[in-house]
Amino acid sequence: MKTSRIAHFAFAALVGIGSLVGSAQYSPLAAGSLDWLGNDNYVRCLKYMSALSKNHPPGQQEAAYDRGRRHCNKMYYPNMPGVQH
Repeated sequence: MKTSRIAHFAFAALVGIGSLVGSAQYSPLAAGSLDWLGNDNYVRCLKYMSALSKNHPPGQQEAAYDRGRRHCNKMYYPNMPGVQH
């Protein structure tokens, strides 16, 4: 009886790990393409917005950076599908 429980647990663990590994093959990278690194003005804009967001209180820095990032997206990647404005 105890061996049966261990076998079921091992089988369930194997199926779980197998499905996790199998799904990872088909998932696109979260970062996507790194083409934007070649756009010096865009990278400069992001760095500026990052430095500017540090002037806000700690609870508002993330929102300030997100607004700045969206501004840079509008400036350097207008009308591009897949770019979050």
